[in-house]
Amino acid sequence: MLPGYPYSILNFFQYTFFYILFSIPLTLSYRNTKVINFAHANFISYGIYTAVFLNGLLGNTSLALACLAAFAVGGSIALVNHLLVFRPLEKRGASMSLIMIASMGLWIMYNYALYMLADIAHYYTLKNFISYGRIVYADVPEVELLGLRLQQSFVAGGLAALVLVASLYLFLEKTTLGKAMRAVADNPVLAEISGIPRNTIVNLTWLIAGGAAAVGGAIWTSFSGTVTPTSADAMILQVFTVSFIGGLVSLLRTGLGAVAIAFIENVGIAALNTYFGVPISFRPFLTFVTLLTILIAFPPLGAAGGLPFRFRSRKVRAE
Repeated sequence: MLPGYPYSILNFFQYTFFYILFSIPLTLSYRNTKVINFAHANFISYGIYTAVFLNGLLGNTSLALACLAAFAVGGSIALVNHLLVFRPLEKRGASMSLIMIASMGLWIMYNYALYMLADIAHYYTLKNFISYGRIVYADVPEVELLGLRLQQSFVAGGLAALVLVASLYLFLEKTTLGKAMRAVADNPVLAEISGIPRNTIVNLTWLIAGGAAAVGGAIWTSFSGTVTPTSADAMILQVFTVSFIGGLVSLLRTGLGAVAIAFIENVGIAALNTYFGVPISFRPFLTFVTLLTILIAFPPLGAAGGLPFRFRSRKVRAE
């Protein structure tokens, strides 16, 4: 019997769903834009607070409506970041390191903006939006399975992760637009020469990446006991670790990374706590060790090597 059973197993599946929802959009955006985007945390946090404001200000208890609104907000933020910050910097010849630093600036700016919005909402309603409790939705059931009660977040998270994976697979493999997106990811110069509108593909990529991550944020409000404007910041290490396992390019390996990190953080820490007395609070330590191990063993971008690494390897072999 596994330590902490059955809750360690339930949490393993629950966090797998969330890491898929948060990390696959990050991998998708990097493989098409090459931007290591720290503002990805903002997509999640603004998805969270779209649901919070809808609930606290308008009394919304529909998770479906919250997810749709979150997709629009997160996708719009991602697109605006690209059009007003990343693309102008690229046109001026800025390096990817400089663009990464710009994304850090956006990350901090959006955090303060969200705190201001929460303060303004508090001023007019006297509700505490800085620390908001878990939302109970009316359109998502709790399910009884094998004597276990699966909460709303489990049902919604599992369904959303399944929809994201299936829709991305069908889009990338079966549609002309999706194949164009893959072509831009593999070789943007050759794709442009072939007549593929790279700017349109990149815009669409940011819209999907920001929107999908924000949907995960909206579902998070049905799981977490309390959310704050920086709730997503506490998860960004795990999100990047999962994407690094996929080399920031492989969606399949990113999904496997979500399973691996969720297993280490739930079943792994439960086993260490049971047999060796390791505190549960050491969960981030395990994630950090995993991240360092991956980066050292598979430089420069994780287990899939990353596009630059793959191209460089081919060049070295050709020479």
